Amino acid sequence: MNRILTVIKFTYMTRFRMKSFRIMTLILMIVLSVLFHLPAIINQLSSDEPTKIGVFGTSPTGIAGKLTAFYNNQSKPDILIVPLPDGGSTAANEAYGKQQIADKKIKGFLEIADAKQGGFPKVIYKSKGTMEFSLKNKLQTTLHLIKTDIVLQGAGLSDAVKTALQTPVSLETVQISTSDQAAAGKTESQIAISYALVYVMLFLLYMGVIGFGNLVATEITAEKSTRVMELLITSVSPLKQMFGKIIGICLLALTQIGLLIAVGAVNLSLSGSSSMIADLHLSWHDLQLSLIVYFLIFYLLGFFIYATVFAAVGSIVSRTEDVGQAIMPVTLVIVAAFMIAIFGLNQPNAGFVVTMSFVPFFSPLIMFLRIGMSTPPFWQIAISIAIQLASIGAMAWLAAKIYRTGVLMYGKRPTLKELRKAMRAYR
Repeated sequence: MNRILTVIKFTYMTRFRMKSFRIMTLILMIVLSVLFHLPAIINQLSSDEPTKIGVFGTSPTGIAGKLTAFYNNQSKPDILIVPLPDGGSTAANEAYGKQQIADKKIKGFLEIADAKQGGFPKVIYKSKGTMEFSLKNKLQTTLHLIKTDIVLQGAGLSDAVKTALQTPVSLETVQISTSDQAAAGKTESQIAISYALVYVMLFLLYMGVIGFGNLVATEITAEKSTRVMELLITSVSPLKQMFGKIIGICLLALTQIGLLIAVGAVNLSLSGSSSMIADLHLSWHDLQLSLIVYFLIFYLLGFFIYATVFAAVGSIVSRTEDVGQAIMPVTLVIVAAFMIAIFGLNQPNAGFVVTMSFVPFFSPLIMFLRIGMSTPPFWQIAISIAIQLASIGAMAWLAAKIYRTGVLMYGKRPTLKELRKAMRAYR
């Protein structure tokens, strides 16, 4: 036990003291802080002035007048309608509109065609550049409201009836459970918090397993290529070396994640991020602590099941240059699991997603996704964890046999036949 603790401590401290680890962690912390404050930075750099859009025609009963009245009634309109004099022809209006854009008095102008669609004139927006989708949606929504108001006025309805018809419908989503064994459903705020948290943690799981799993294979191959392994096995058995390195690098990964979570919590406590969360009507009281616990559980399960494979692959590679090619099949499995998880964010109860949540190499990501985005019964979570624990045991047994055989095999990568023959010698 003392020897494996020595290997864990040596692996952890050696990597923790490396400049590359500290610099990379610092860069991630800076990038994370910038991402948290990116909306506030964009808001500071962007102008608060509304977008000026020209409309030909000054009649208060026309579309131009109704657009002007609509945005003038808003306290902080994001669009300012600029009435333009009608030149009498489409060509004259377009020439005048282009000149106004060139003089930077307006960003674009609306051209109202004679042809009508559904009893409403066709409206064309012209500008120098491409139109932002958000601006188009805002104008389209406003024009639709104006069209509805014109139609309702023609129907002779009272103002109270028109107001009732134009009042938007309030729709609130609540996630419920159809199983008595599952936890209670989530509210809309809880769903939003869970979505953001699951999205972030999926990336942490993905990057942690890929980055630090690759580090396990590289660490073993580097010692093997420098012949340090021949000296190490004289004092520590290969099995203790393998598990010591895996646990040491796992603790290193958890250290980095802990630092990133601390940086994220500090940034969220600042006024800019807090106000943004309040604007989205989210509350930290809706954060489920069980989701954090499950993240730690599935992170450890996912790390160990992949790390054992990376350690086995790294032990049969003699040069660090060949590590990337050797672990490529395992990396593709992680990428596939991540892609399924991203798909499952919107469909966590799809049959394919539910099935993959029980497959060992996929379940760390997929089952955690299901826990965050839905309410799977506890027995399904327990079965998934049990399958992963059994898979880790099986992979550890196989990886241990490959490891203690492969660490002393130099030269070309051994074939399956040679590896099987060498493994039988250790029975």
